Amino acid sequence: MVVATENVGWSGALPELTSYLQAQRDRLVEELCEFVRIPGVAADDPAAVRRTAEAVAAKCEKSGLGARIEETSGNPVVVASVGPDDAPLRLLTYGHYDVFPVRGQAGWETEPFEPTLRGDRIYGRGTGDSKAQFLAHLNALEWWQRHGGGVPIKVTMVLEGEEEIGSPHLPEFVERNRDELAADLCVYSDGAMLGGDQPAILFGSRGALCMDFVAHGPDRPLHSGNFGGTVTNPILRLSRLFTEMLAPNGDLAVPGVERGLPEVTAAERAALDRMVFDEVAFVGQTGQKPLPVQFGEAYYERLLYKPSFNVSGLSGGQTDVLKTLVPTEALAKVDLRLVGEQDPDAVLEAIRAFVQERGYDDIEVRKLFSQPPSRTPIEHPYADVVQEAVEIAFGRPVARVPSLAGTTPDWVFTKLLGLPTFMVPFGPVDENHHGPNESAKISLYLGGIRTIANLIALLAVHQERKRA
Repeated sequence: MVVATENVGWSGALPELTSYLQAQRDRLVEELCEFVRIPGVAADDPAAVRRTAEAVAAKCEKSGLGARIEETSGNPVVVASVGPDDAPLRLLTYGHYDVFPVRGQAGWETEPFEPTLRGDRIYGRGTGDSKAQFLAHLNALEWWQRHGGGVPIKVTMVLEGEEEIGSPHLPEFVERNRDELAADLCVYSDGAMLGGDQPAILFGSRGALCMDFVAHGPDRPLHSGNFGGTVTNPILRLSRLFTEMLAPNGDLAVPGVERGLPEVTAAERAALDRMVFDEVAFVGQTGQKPLPVQFGEAYYERLLYKPSFNVSGLSGGQTDVLKTLVPTEALAKVDLRLVGEQDPDAVLEAIRAFVQERGYDDIEVRKLFSQPPSRTPIEHPYADVVQEAVEIAFGRPVARVPSLAGTTPDWVFTKLLGLPTFMVPFGPVDENHHGPNESAKISLYLGGIRTIANLIALLAVHQERKRA
């Protein structure tokens, strides 16, 4: 069956796809489960990451794409392509096959790497972040290749195995393959939809700067009765430093970090005004009232337009039993989310300068990794095409969201390749990625396949207009 793409562009497009998804639902779900069973944790299981890469490459070949595994200085990248080489329109898409660690993570109700089906949900590490999401793209391409007469545009897909550790070697791969990755636009899927399975298009992501703050105390544990108050306590030093660095509402009080902060454009302001914040749902999900509301700030503007400083862990001394000792060292793991045009290295130097100028010469700030923030204009013309595809697939209006609150390697597509880049998430708002009981919804997984299949049809129409 060959799809007549010139007739695509209204609700009800690609009806054959709907019947196909109904017939293939169980196979598609089991395929996702097979991927979830491979524990490809980039942080500590390179062998499983390699097995995942091999499984991804095999899936690409099965779907009718040409694929290869390309080595990097770290974990491999799977790159696949399909469609006419001389097509006037080229689409780049991206995903990651690695997953976040589960070791030491309490609260799992099921085995993390044994997927569990409950109604519309599949529970397991990597279900939502991000195996269901990249498989939605692959299965849409498979449908076009096997049942739609062949993918009518040129599509290149990049699947990496290091996103959960900051994508340190993805820029290396991109620089080496610039010609192959040249495209008109990039569309990929990560993160969560809005509440109530509200579909959305995200126009970028916040950046990240991850650091260790190491405070040094005496060179050996000392009795707090004999030495307390006469030597430096490293835990208290870190506590005092962070109090000086941060205002009660979370604003950074470090001179220089404000360089590059974004202004809200008129188009972005209109989008923010249409985003309704559900405080009741927030309290139900977090058990707390939102800090922005307590300080009189607009929730989404605070979340998407300001940097945020998070201490994810603090260690030092003894907590198992009371030991009246002054500890020798304290360590804080910090992730700082960046926005606008903030430069991670410039922010790091501003923080280090602040630490020294305030007299904390006993504290080291060590960089772990960083990624810059990234944005595509919310009014970009290709956004209309992407939005139409999502609306056809889900039968609902689509929210335009200026940015993902989290971090992806969006910048390699916008800044290294110069592409307009659009993120279309297919994860549920409560997917709890990175946490226990991570999940995906089967209905959203299938909706993702419909979205990408329709996007290809719409881009084929756009391609014919370019030819004309």
